[in-house]
Amino acid sequence: MTNDQLIQYIIIAAYFVFILTKGIRHSKDIDNQEDFLLAGRNIGWFFLFATMSATVIGGGASTGAIGKTYEWGLLMVVVSLGLYMQFIFSGLFVAPRFREARVYTVAGYFGYRFDDKNRFVAFLLSLIFSIGVLGAQLVAFGKIITTMIPELPYLWAVLIGGGMVILYSTAGGLMAVIHTDVFQFVILFFGFLFTMILCAPDVMNEPNLMAKMPEDFFAIDGGKGALFLVTTFFAFLLGETFAPGYATRFVVGKSVKETKRGIVRAGVFLTVVFPILLFLIATYARIHFPNIDPEQALPSTIVHLHNPYVGGLIIAALMSAVMSSADSILNSATAIFVKDLYEQYITKDAPSSDPKRGLRLARYSSLALGAFGVTMALAVPNIIDLLLLTYNLWAPAIIVPVLAGALTKTRSRGLNNAVFVVSIVAIAATLAFMFGTPYADEVQPGVFGTFVAALAYFSWLVGERLFAKKPAV
Repeated sequence: MTNDQLIQYIIIAAYFVFILTKGIRHSKDIDNQEDFLLAGRNIGWFFLFATMSATVIGGGASTGAIGKTYEWGLLMVVVSLGLYMQFIFSGLFVAPRFREARVYTVAGYFGYRFDDKNRFVAFLLSLIFSIGVLGAQLVAFGKIITTMIPELPYLWAVLIGGGMVILYSTAGGLMAVIHTDVFQFVILFFGFLFTMILCAPDVMNEPNLMAKMPEDFFAIDGGKGALFLVTTFFAFLLGETFAPGYATRFVVGKSVKETKRGIVRAGVFLTVVFPILLFLIATYARIHFPNIDPEQALPSTIVHLHNPYVGGLIIAALMSAVMSSADSILNSATAIFVKDLYEQYITKDAPSSDPKRGLRLARYSSLALGAFGVTMALAVPNIIDLLLLTYNLWAPAIIVPVLAGALTKTRSRGLNNAVFVVSIVAIAATLAFMFGTPYADEVQPGVFGTFVAALAYFSWLVGERLFAKKPAV
């Protein structure tokens, strides 16, 4: 072990101790279940801005996005805009409706806006989504640690990362998650900004830049065609829209105004700033490390550019970005388990009359779900296929119903039945397209399924107008 490696390991360990301590300290602020699951619905816009940003900049939107930009070039920059732009729409039109309804989860909103059968569909999809993403984030954490510290076995890497997330999330609930997210976001952003500033002169002054890049690196479609560009953009835009971890943030603001400001500003900031940072870092890596695994583009650049002190801090922040996504999804999974399963189907006796019992239930659920996520990460260390299936099923069944609920005021049994049928048809169409056609490599199945859902819903609207009973004369 070199001195530089030792310095990095010490910085990483110290950073984790700081984050863990910061998270656990908030356990004293938790008095009841609502404090634990929703931070008392008392979060200001800046904390919303930071936690939304930190959650989306997880392993996928940092290490993964730079790796794909290294591979695809400008195409990845364009399609990844969908990850951030969905916050602008959600903040303006959907989050205020969730906040007004004072629900806890997406399924809770379906129950509030539609009926129990729609709530059940949303509950199943939310639970599958949350467990799949939690396991994937812990896999990512384990692989990042074993890449940076080869001496550490994958088993221990997952246990360390998962144990930390479970510990401070179970102790401090969403309050701990949000406060640690603020530190993670600030360090991540300035770390990326500093890295980009160091990369930019080399990229701008490289005399043979075009020759060193792949042929389609600077083509907007990456040489893959306009259809791939458009459908992949919408796959990113729709894939995590109204996802459980984000939906939890829709309902924790001090007010509707604070909720709008925090989420919309996160979307605008990330859309304008983050793709530029990622593109310049990925281009630098392509110039200096042309034959590496794309997933190593960011770590290789950091190690190459920075001294061990700055490098150690940025690497720790990268690991924390993955933890940020993991703790967010663990918190939302706990809310789903407690509110959409336990209180809805196992017992109708909500713990509001006994705040301490409700808090114990939430903490025990968080502990159990976290342990399950760790077990998944150890048992299935490559779950990308499950994730893709989860994302592709989520958008078609959820997007159109949420929009129908948020953008209209209609309430009727016919609407409830239509939303239920739309969700089932969308899921069936997505699966049929995914496994029964040769076009799934060109058109993202989730985009196709969402199109089918929209078509089915508008067909119902037209049919309702055409066949509505005319008033008697």
